[in-house]
Amino acid sequence: MALDTVSALVLAYAYGRAYEAAKAVTGALDFADLIQRARHLLTDGPGAAWVLYKLDGGVDHVLVDEAQDTSPEQWTIVRALTAEFFTGAGSHDGAARTVFVVGDEKQSIFSFQGAAPERLAAEAQDYDRAITGVGGVFQGVELLQSWRSTAEVLAAVDAVFAEPDLARALSPGRGESGEGAAALIRHQAARADGLAGTIDLWPPLQDETDEERRAWDEPLDASTARGARRRVAERIADEIKASVEAGHAVHDKKAGLRPMDWGDVLILVRKRGPMFEEVLRALKQRGVPVAGADRLTLSAHPVFQDLLALGRVALHPADDLTLAGVLRSPLCDLSEEALFDLAHGREGSLWRVLNGRAELDPALAAARDLIADFRDAARSLTPFDLYGRLLNRLDGRCLSVRQRFLTRLGSEAADAMDAFLDQARAAEGRGPADLERFCHLLASLDQTIKREMDEPRGEVRVMTAHSSKGLEAPVVILPDVIFEEPRGDALLETDAGAFLWCGSSGEDCAASQTARDARKRRGEEESLRLLYVGLTRARDRLIVTGRYASNRKLENLKAWWAPILAAFERLEGVREVETATGAARRYGADPVAMARSAAPAITAAPPPAWLTTAPRAEASERRMAPGRMEDAARTPAPSPLSRVGGGLGRWRRGELIHRLLERLPDVAPERRDAAAVTLLAREPDLDDAQKAEMAAAALGVLDDARFAEVFGPASRAEVALSGSAPELPPGVVVSARLDRLVVTPERVLVIDFKTNRPAPDRIEEADPAYVRQLAVYWAVLRRLYPDRTVEAALVWTDGPRLTPVPESLMRQALGEARG
Repeated sequence: MALDTVSALVLAYAYGRAYEAAKAVTGALDFADLIQRARHLLTDGPGAAWVLYKLDGGVDHVLVDEAQDTSPEQWTIVRALTAEFFTGAGSHDGAARTVFVVGDEKQSIFSFQGAAPERLAAEAQDYDRAITGVGGVFQGVELLQSWRSTAEVLAAVDAVFAEPDLARALSPGRGESGEGAAALIRHQAARADGLAGTIDLWPPLQDETDEERRAWDEPLDASTARGARRRVAERIADEIKASVEAGHAVHDKKAGLRPMDWGDVLILVRKRGPMFEEVLRALKQRGVPVAGADRLTLSAHPVFQDLLALGRVALHPADDLTLAGVLRSPLCDLSEEALFDLAHGREGSLWRVLNGRAELDPALAAARDLIADFRDAARSLTPFDLYGRLLNRLDGRCLSVRQRFLTRLGSEAADAMDAFLDQARAAEGRGPADLERFCHLLASLDQTIKREMDEPRGEVRVMTAHSSKGLEAPVVILPDVIFEEPRGDALLETDAGAFLWCGSSGEDCAASQTARDARKRRGEEESLRLLYVGLTRARDRLIVTGRYASNRKLENLKAWWAPILAAFERLEGVREVETATGAARRYGADPVAMARSAAPAITAAPPPAWLTTAPRAEASERRMAPGRMEDAARTPAPSPLSRVGGGLGRWRRGELIHRLLERLPDVAPERRDAAAVTLLAREPDLDDAQKAEMAAAALGVLDDARFAEVFGPASRAEVALSGSAPELPPGVVVSARLDRLVVTPERVLVIDFKTNRPAPDRIEEADPAYVRQLAVYWAVLRRLYPDRTVEAALVWTDGPRLTPVPESLMRQALGEARG
């Protein structure tokens, strides 16, 4: 074990070094860094006393929310900020300074962030001593009164944690002072609406034993269809549907008692896994409006996969499998039977068969037209414009592709589509992006989207108990209270903060056994606090159930099931009932059905014609750099090998001279030599001769009196230019950066630096691409400054010399670019 521990720590050290180096390269800070640096700034940093002095002069009140999840490092920051509150006078101008800490140790469920429920009690005791020590008043308020839940729900929660050990798991130290009354938790209901609560315990379901032999052609999900998870999920969906249809009464904070709606249901799972997916599937299959998952892994979502598949089909139409997926998706909406008839026994590719049969079937024609139109548009549109246009495309029923996705997949599809478009826009921001490159980037995407589900929106919400902190709902369902607590990994942490690596409890020494037992105890206690959070989300009704594997015995599965079952044994008035979906044990009142008020009849006016008419296509806009105006005459790109073998290369030389000409004009003339040396000293691949040659080239231009206007007060370096002009090809928008721009009341002069050696004697001998580039600048600037003369010139560092470009030559270059 000692050798394994050393090996693990060496690996962790290497990983930590690599992680810190990666953050340093990008200048990034993670959440832990922010906390550590704030603590260092306020406690042991060189300027901590001065910082605290400045803060102390302007801070009179400190509020700490969710204090039960505050880590020790964060408490150190709070203590540093409030230390002067309770020393000496502790006030400003006689005004009392206060600390208001809000936290419930019973809901401390984020130990992975360093939170510990016992720390809240310890901090409260420290503040008590500090405040009363200077004659102040400390008030500790135990959070046992609830304005959320009915008395029956709270009584059930008390019964679940009615044993002292369970109560201490929620609130460490409870009852240790010897006061018997304080050993157990007793909530008080503050609601006075008269609605009695209902708590149902459904009998757990066990997975069926798989047959020893299965047919080789049996579907892979056949056993899942018989599984207990699916049966539990289906009963939940049926129960929700029956309760809404019956109009079971719930309490609304604004409207009082009213019939239950879909948005009144909150389903809480312990973690995202098979039960989470089964519940979502069952709700959708039964037509129950569901908000979808609270977190979406974008690359695994059907919307993402369908849109990416369409892009791949546009690039590779002979990919039959991908095309079949697109045809079955909401993009084309072909049925399983229609796809089988199209694909089975075909001759040639699926795309060829689709084209051949499209004229005989309107559905096939619509699918072909959508894919063909997408392929054609992909040649000229950016990914964002391409997919944005697709999602707004209307079918024969006047439904857009976006609406078809929402109809098939529910409201969560909207978040997935928006995230997909965000990726398309981000890809364009990183540089030129065509469809092929965009699809390649998406194939390696790993992004999770957190959806906001705090407020009900008329849909059932499904999330983890961790995510439900701070939320509530009239009806809460816990579908997976039967499980085995995880054993944890091989890395153990001792009470002293040291680490041990021991993969098996059979290999434990005394120290690792103690650490393993402590971790097991802490994990079980936090799991019980998570159960408390889940139970207390319910306002009116609580349903609890679960499933267990075929090779497990229910009596051996403690976790949440054991205390819940014990609670139903000790509660008075528990009875067997038959709900709309099966048997249950019930505590509290039976749900009361309420009649729904009839909605007033509304005669919908026919929609206006423009609502179902596709808008007129806008002229396409192509944003490009001037150098891409004419592909045939495009200047060759620099070779990636231009810096290999010791040679500097013309591109590298030009880049550095441009940089000098950009920065040196702002330096006083007498200091330019030294500034040039300093700038070039940052380039380790240059030798002294190369540095001297480039500095001389740049300074020769700056010191030449003929160029005084180019670098005078009316000039600016690296000016961004974006726009279009009548002289440019239709739909082209130029995006460029000008080397130098001179603007006076009478005229505008645009300058482009060139470092070619030797410089041409006449403008007609210059590279046509240079003339065309300046002609584009000239055209856009003429539109920006219609009242001034616009001129263009090339400044050659070899010589140096300035070569004006005649207007006639620029017009000729633009005419050739327009074709």
